[in-house]
Amino acid sequence: MQAEEKLGRGLMLVDTCARNNVICRLLGGVAIYYLVRDVYLEIPSLAREPKDIDLAGRRRESHKLTRALESVGLVADKRFNALHGWERLRFMDPKFNIRIDVFLDVFRESHVIDLSGRLERFSPTIPPSDLLMTKLQIWEINEKDIKDIIAMLYKFELGDKDTNDTIDLGRITQLTSNDWGLYKTTTINLERAINYMNTIELPSRVRERVLNNVGKLRQAIEKAPKTIKWRLRAIIGERVKWYETPEEA
Repeated sequence: MQAEEKLGRGLMLVDTCARNNVICRLLGGVAIYYLVRDVYLEIPSLAREPKDIDLAGRRRESHKLTRALESVGLVADKRFNALHGWERLRFMDPKFNIRIDVFLDVFRESHVIDLSGRLERFSPTIPPSDLLMTKLQIWEINEKDIKDIIAMLYKFELGDKDTNDTIDLGRITQLTSNDWGLYKTTTINLERAINYMNTIELPSRVRERVLNNVGKLRQAIEKAPKTIKWRLRAIIGERVKWYETPEEA
């Protein structure tokens, strides 16, 4: 199944949910592909194939969402959903032999990104600022995730709202100013992205634009007022692990 097919299938699932009065948005690699696929044409070295189809929905609509997805042939993983359905659902798409994960209200991996109240703000993906943070929060980050970060920081301007061309900088500083662990991993991953760019061939205009956006992002993150919760956790610092591993999550 090629990237365009996965995107088409993902968009169809989002549309099916909408026709059933359920909010559902693209997440993960397919969402990145939707937003930056024009960048891949310009800079093939940043292109990568999305693995599965990930979605985001609202916990209070989980039953309606399940019915909507089952109406187009998806098969629910009943055991997984019984154990984790308060936060995450899993389906198989037998037509394409692909797994579908649905995150409900929160995205939980190395850190937690609260998506409640966010899905109504943008479509068909989660808002670009939240999507970027799902990548910057990965502690055990790999090459494809770093490529996603670079592609997004090349494609998007940093602004005061999420659009097809801008990332809401305020949303990122809100998240990183409330959670020291997320702040720590985010700043480390911005440095990792810079280091990765030094290992590959990129046009100078791409490198300059990404570096400029990284600089703006770092400055905003550092200058933003921090919560008491953040400050108390910062005192402990790296003496206590500040992230979860996939097995723990």
